[in-house]
Amino acid sequence: MHPPRLRPSSLLSGCSNLTRNLLVSPPSIARRTIYSVPALEGLSNKLESGISPVYSPHQFQIAWKEYQTHLIDRLNLVTAGTALELQHPLQVAILTSRDSDQAAAFNYASMAHNNHFFFQSLSTNPTRPESMSTLMLTIQESFGHIDILKETFVATALACFSNAFVWLVLDHHNRKLKILTTYNSGTPYGLAHRRQSVDINTTSRPHQDPNTFPSALQTSDYSNSSDNYTRALAEAPVDEEAAGREGGYSPLLCVNVWEHAWLVDYGFDKKEEYLNNWWQAVDWAVVWSRLEAHGFGKKPQRQMHGGPAPVRDDSGGDAGGTRLADEVARRTGSR
Repeated sequence: MHPPRLRPSSLLSGCSNLTRNLLVSPPSIARRTIYSVPALEGLSNKLESGISPVYSPHQFQIAWKEYQTHLIDRLNLVTAGTALELQHPLQVAILTSRDSDQAAAFNYASMAHNNHFFFQSLSTNPTRPESMSTLMLTIQESFGHIDILKETFVATALACFSNAFVWLVLDHHNRKLKILTTYNSGTPYGLAHRRQSVDINTTSRPHQDPNTFPSALQTSDYSNSSDNYTRALAEAPVDEEAAGREGGYSPLLCVNVWEHAWLVDYGFDKKEEYLNNWWQAVDWAVVWSRLEAHGFGKKPQRQMHGGPAPVRDDSGGDAGGTRLADEVARRTGSR
């Protein structure tokens, strides 16, 4: 005789407490309000009309309301009864990013933050970058022209075969803008060490020059060794600005290339159309507010780390090492 098959209930009885907790039905979460879906400007109008031209109402409902609610519900579940439940999702992501036992908390917290950051930058009546001279000059200094920034953004996002976010970040070690990719639920905040600034399969190890990267991150950047940045909960950065300064990179803008964020509206063959439409819906006033918080547009009180930043002239050469703030002041007549 063949031995009797194990009943599913017998298998489940051997699951760990963590597994059983994750199988709890989400409706029980409704009684907990520690984490909630953040407010989004003009939400009622966006639910009714979408965000033209990037999102139909149906796709917006999926990518924002349904998905963000799912993330928050699961984050409430996996942090229930722990010290993490009193932290901001960004803090949870940083605090758990290098602890494999806290993978679920990291994934839901980081995705909740990333998705919210993405939608904060979209508007039904966006401000164009050309209306902000300092922002345009900053983009030109880093990329040469805003069209090059767009082409780089779109090309990088198209090259992502898996789920990912593509970011425009301020690199604090040289005060320049750069493109950075995080895969799946990865976070761009340097302190968390779940970022990929370049494709490590096609180039050398990033940040290999110790003279061009913040000294606080040199010893264990991209390291699998023990975390030199383990902190008490009270010491976690409390907001995006502080986290960016401490980690070395401050996100300014991102695009979500997870398939649930665009597939319903566009189908498999029109990802590029989604990306081009996203670009048209970006509110650059939001991007500028994030950059301005790091001292751009103000007269510097001290020399920037790494020396003065050169400004390109029309021929593509350097303009004698002129600092960005000085060049902005000259062109705008504020000095």
